[in-house]
Amino acid sequence: MQRWVGRWIIGVGVIHSVIGFILFAAPLREIVEARLWNSLSPSTPMRYLAFWFLFGGVATILVGYLADWIARIAESALPRGLGWTLLGVALAGVILTPVSGFWLVFPAAFATLAPSGPSAADATA
Repeated sequence: MQRWVGRWIIGVGVIHSVIGFILFAAPLREIVEARLWNSLSPSTPMRYLAFWFLFGGVATILVGYLADWIARIAESALPRGLGWTLLGVALAGVILTPVSGFWLVFPAAFATLAPSGPSAADATA
């Protein structure tokens, strides 16, 4: 089973979110002070960046949770489509921003693509 893969992805998402709260403390404070509703606008680009950075962390945690759930329920290899998607995201990320946490996605991508016996979820869709 590849339970560590989902947990690894969750860890990456948690680290991403913690870094986001640290790096974007001021814009996040501004969002709260603006009472959240309609607090993002073209004149506040750092607020947009803070929101999407944290949203990316939450989305990563969700993907990790689902990967862990699949590995636990299926008791077989994770879908290869997940591995290819993770690899694509990692490659795009390191090409566009080499000094980033995208490098942390490679272990999960390679582990998901590595042959590990029969898979109940070989569908790429």
